[in-house]
Amino acid sequence: MSQSISRRSFLKCAGSGAVSLAAALLTGVSAAAQQPRLAGEPALLDGKAAVELLGYAPAPEMGNVLVYLSVENLSASSLPVDASYLQSREVRTLADLYSMGTGFSAVCDGTAVRCGSFAAPLYGENAADASVFTLNLAAGRGALVHCFCAVPENWQTLELTWHPDFAAGRSETFTVHRGTDEVALGAVPSCPAEVGSVVDL
Repeated sequence: MSQSISRRSFLKCAGSGAVSLAAALLTGVSAAAQQPRLAGEPALLDGKAAVELLGYAPAPEMGNVLVYLSVENLSASSLPVDASYLQSREVRTLADLYSMGTGFSAVCDGTAVRCGSFAAPLYGENAADASVFTLNLAAGRGALVHCFCAVPENWQTLELTWHPDFAAGRSETFTVHRGTDEVALGAVPSCPAEVGSVVDL
């Protein structure tokens, strides 16, 4: 079933997810470490960032699906979260798209598939944190990570694993289900228009 998430709802959900995660840690719950996370189940990566799967949107012109992750910097310093959305503006082909980002791997229905990614800031005022290469997420700020995955038309389950630079060898896996996790993110920043017209050379 498809859902619609506005910017206000996104921020509310991301904030409540971080609170739930903090409560779990304070009560001694391991938050199902090393278990794949479902949509709405926040994870704490290396004690620095709360990460949560929001869902996916069909994107056949870009390889089939676009998966959204929210990231909230809980540390006191800036974190490099992924390739910058500014870099995505230079994308002209699908090969360019899938060469973006180096921290993600994807497995669809048991088979490894290509993926690429970039991160966009949630607030206009922290857009300056993005260099042309990386979004350096300021303390207390949030970002939306876009992951493009080349899945077959009849896909059912996608497992996306993130190994961010800031997490010192730690990783987190998120499971996306075709039947339940489709979303429309409304006014939240999306990929540039150029990406929507890429061609596979």
